[in-house]
Amino acid sequence: MVSTREVSVDDAATVTQMVGALLTELDASDVQAELDPRLVVDLLAMKERICGFLGFVEERAVGIIMVAENISLFARGSYGVITELYVVPDHRSSGVAMSLIDAAVALGTKKGWGQLEVGAPKQPVWSRSPNSALYLKAGFAEMGPRLRLPLQDVTSSRPLVKPPTPSRLERSRRHAPRRHAPDAAVARAGWPAPNLTR
Repeated sequence: MVSTREVSVDDAATVTQMVGALLTELDASDVQAELDPRLVVDLLAMKERICGFLGFVEERAVGIIMVAENISLFARGSYGVITELYVVPDHRSSGVAMSLIDAAVALGTKKGWGQLEVGAPKQPVWSRSPNSALYLKAGFAEMGPRLRLPLQDVTSSRPLVKPPTPSRLERSRRHAPRRHAPDAAVARAGWPAPNLTR
């Protein structure tokens, strides 16, 4: 029989191990191979934004689901995003994943979320994955692909873009006589501002 319970900071080692196994299995080469346990502790402490559940068979933790709260206009408010779902290989197809999804749905209902989302791998890998059947069986509907822009080192990785050509209005402003504002230091001292108009 499968039981679930909410994760806490005390579960950081188990969360780190299970999410690390998931990333290894997904061959997530763009993610650090080994999770930093301190980061896991810090994130688990953010109870308002991230939550998770462990799935147990007897006393053994055999699965995990992590859910983050998000907000948007299209969802008409707050909603949940499944960020990780993992079941150890020898307990797959035994109801663990569905129990974890049920726990996330119950959490979302309690929090008043409008929906629960999950990101999927690229097609056609997704359509051949047993995970697609699991989520469809749980009632999820396909919405289309997601794209990602990493924000670390964005400026160094983006190609240099040629500045736009100035508009006619901008060109005419360059040739117009300029009026300068009074020097702030002069204005503060109460002295008359010099006439700087050309």
